[in-house]
Amino acid sequence: MNEKTALAQAIILTDQILEVLETGEFDRVRELEAQRNPLIEQAFIDSIEEIDLIKAQHLKNLNQQVVDKLNLFKQQVMLQQARLRTATKAVHAYQSNDSVPK
Repeated sequence: MNEKTALAQAIILTDQILEVLETGEFDRVRELEAQRNPLIEQAFIDSIEEIDLIKAQHLKNLNQQVVDKLNLFKQQVMLQQARLRTATKAVHAYQSNDSVPK
């Protein structure tokens, strides 16, 4: 496979990753990433000047979108975990307060 073919396939997979991120199918993201990473390495074996610059820039932009969406997802998960911890503490405090004889 030559660099341009690898780059074209990496772009297609990156588009698919963005679509899957929208649906929340994160196991599928891992699978697509595993397919995409070797293609990206293959695509950039030669210097960037020897690759179709427009496609390379498109891939770079798509990759940044993937990173941004994954970071956003991570932040949302961390926020949900913090809310869950707070709610759990509140329940425990209520239960311990409720068990005190009056």
